[in-house]
Amino acid sequence: MAIFSADNRPLNLVVRALQIVLAIVVIGTVGYAINGYHVHDSVAHTPTGDFDVTVGAPNSWGFLLFCAAWTILVVIFQLVSGGTFGEHPLIGYIRVGVEIVAVLSWFAGWIAAAANIGTSACSADHGSCSAIKAGTAFAALTWLLFMFTTAMTISLFNNRKRHPVHHTTSQTAHV
Repeated sequence: MAIFSADNRPLNLVVRALQIVLAIVVIGTVGYAINGYHVHDSVAHTPTGDFDVTVGAPNSWGFLLFCAAWTILVVIFQLVSGGTFGEHPLIGYIRVGVEIVAVLSWFAGWIAAAANIGTSACSADHGSCSAIKAGTAFAALTWLLFMFTTAMTISLFNNRKRHPVHHTTSQTAHV
């Protein structure tokens, strides 16, 4: 068995554990950045009257929190379904679909958060800017790990489709 084979269970467990750890780090850093981003009100003066404007943290920062929570659910699903229901074709399609959604979510999340760095949302007067930079870097690493596991999951799915697993035990019930 090759070390980077799709059937390498220890490698899969290590990468999945890294995904969980990085998701927790992203939750911590981005949560700190959102908490540290002080919501402020300002009054806008217009010809039709004055109104209050409330400015909060950018939505992309919240999306990274969603990605991290989604990752925990994805990893649990992948570990349970891979060991228990690995031979069922429908579960294989679902596993591939979940991986693709996760990799696309992480890609969109870290790109959107990185686009806010250097703008007014992450200016020098906000103390949370360094935390969101770290969170974005960890999100990019998590995306790379998901690229790897997505390739492994698709490879494993294609291998099982071509060479179905045959059980040695009988499936018939004795009466």
